[in-house]
Amino acid sequence: MEYLLEILYGILRMFAQPSLYLFLVLLLVSGYYRVKRDRESFGIKVYPYFDEQKQTWAISFITGIILSILSISIGFVFTWPLLGILSLFIVVFSMLRRFFFLSASYILGFGYITALCLMQANFTFLPADWINSFEEVNFIYIPFLIALLLVVEGMLLLRTNRMNSYPEITKSLRGKFLGRHRIKRLAIIPFFGLLPAGLIEPFAPWFPFLEINGESFGFILIPYVIGFEHAIRNSIPKHAAKWIATKVFFLAGLLLVLSMASYFYEIFILIGSAAAILGRLAIQYWFRSYDQNQHPVFQLGGEGIFVLGVLPNSTADHLQLEPGERIVKVNGMNVSNEHEFYHAIQLNRAFCKLVIKDLNGEIRFSQSPLFEDDHHELGVILVKDNDPIDWSTEQAYSKP
Repeated sequence: MEYLLEILYGILRMFAQPSLYLFLVLLLVSGYYRVKRDRESFGIKVYPYFDEQKQTWAISFITGIILSILSISIGFVFTWPLLGILSLFIVVFSMLRRFFFLSASYILGFGYITALCLMQANFTFLPADWINSFEEVNFIYIPFLIALLLVVEGMLLLRTNRMNSYPEITKSLRGKFLGRHRIKRLAIIPFFGLLPAGLIEPFAPWFPFLEINGESFGFILIPYVIGFEHAIRNSIPKHAAKWIATKVFFLAGLLLVLSMASYFYEIFILIGSAAAILGRLAIQYWFRSYDQNQHPVFQLGGEGIFVLGVLPNSTADHLQLEPGERIVKVNGMNVSNEHEFYHAIQLNRAFCKLVIKDLNGEIRFSQSPLFEDDHHELGVILVKDNDPIDWSTEQAYSKP
């Protein structure tokens, strides 16, 4: 009964941590600007609000259970000042309006380095209890924790498919419209850790505590936030995500080796934290260089019209169209631009037949019935040229 009561209080302590509320704010802000950009570029909302957390809950829940078992069994102690430092970095990095710096490599890496500096320096303006509380934290587990969270990041990257990357319109240096994709996810991983009872007693002396090796601890449910974000111009999103994930897994493996070394030499905690920061930064810029050297995918020109994106639950979605594929024919008519594509669809408003060149350059055929409320372009998102279609004129022209 005592353990169940302490678990309940540990869950309640989660609501005293700002990272939980910041997670919700980040989802709302990110969704707002994404939808606003979609309406400006495509005239329609492509994906719903809060879509950045889609397909993350199962992995987050399983990871939370694993981390809870590990952190409690090995005695990984958290303190309020340490949690405050981690929350501070999440707040600061989230102000950039990008999820890139929400990787565990940066939050935990910079968090440990900051805590180390506070322990080594004599800052008289900080309460002595704050500095002393860091001595209760076993920092040798930091590289290990970063490695596990990087594995989660890699798993989320591998789940990128044709329907969970975000199409965007950008311009080249010559003013030409280009397409690109953005893969980003935001997840919250709730896991239990140990909190020294001395940090709770002044506020709630009536709380039950657990006795471990003669010391009193309480449970705390930590809502840890992780995220990633990558812009892709010259690669297929799911291929790019796989490329990045393999590098992230390699970095996680390196950190596991450094975490084992930290059991013997504490200097490897600092080396592991620095390697996590520099390694994740290197992966970001390495991918940017890799992407720039690929053959452009999302640009106007070439055979047929290329698919930049697909609206969820649209005809194009049911036809299994993927970003990067090209539609060569519609209802037997060759199409090379948006005008021809629209008029070819009007040839048969009850049914459509497509000839598609897939990502491997092979031809495949797809067909689907059409309904009254279907999108006028089947739900295919295209890069508009400099002379966009006036749909009111086009629709009037197409009426019999």
